[in-house]
Amino acid sequence: MNYKLFFELFLCFLYASLNVLGTVTIKSALGTRSLNSFNDYFWFLLYWKTILGLFFVFSSALVVFKALSMAKMTYILPVSTGINFLMIFCIGIFVFKEAQTTYSLVGASFVLAGIFFLSIKTD
Repeated sequence: MNYKLFFELFLCFLYASLNVLGTVTIKSALGTRSLNSFNDYFWFLLYWKTILGLFFVFSSALVVFKALSMAKMTYILPVSTGINFLMIFCIGIFVFKEAQTTYSLVGASFVLAGIFFLSIKTD
């Protein structure tokens, strides 16, 4: 078993998980708020849920830095972004009850296939 590949995929998944966790935390902090003025943004940025969400997003950046130090950017970023997209897609459906079209489901399938093919390393 190729442990380096496994660890790279783990870092991609960890990056995506932290990034999605941050995004979902910030989205839940928004609730029904609208950010129309500087004052709205200022107080929103000081809200504890927003700070927590930003912490998760910053942590995800640290993880992707480590992954980029180990493997090619043309491998790490597409795989990480694809995993991130699929996680957001599923959370949108199951947590936020967002409706999806047949086209978006087909698109998500293509992303999943792309992640699979990108994870097959030949070097």
